Amino acid sequence: MGDIRQHLSVNVEQYCQRMKMRDDVDAPREVEHIALFRSMRDAARAARDLESHGYHAEVTRRQWTKARLRATKNAAVDVDTADAMTEEVYTIVCDHHGDYDGWAAPVLARG
Repeated sequence: MGDIRQHLSVNVEQYCQRMKMRDDVDAPREVEHIALFRSMRDAARAARDLESHGYHAEVTRRQWTKARLRATKNAAVDVDTADAMTEEVYTIVCDHHGDYDGWAAPVLARG
């Protein structure tokens, strides 16, 4: 399941990289979270929980018994927002026996 501290430290690194790329980190954009599960059932349950928190969630089969969850939400990517989303998704994924893999989002140039 990993350690959430790793994900939170990556948020700071990603913020620094985004600032170098002149990303408008306060502008909302689609933020994608990925998680892996050993069962479709657990992934589907996590997806339902995430949807109740405002995410759009899709579950796809990876292998015969494994599943991949993709959850998206429009949000800014500043450190506070990224940390809050990471903690929310990480907790739900772990509650359903999944492995949170992190998030990604497009860079939006400051205008």
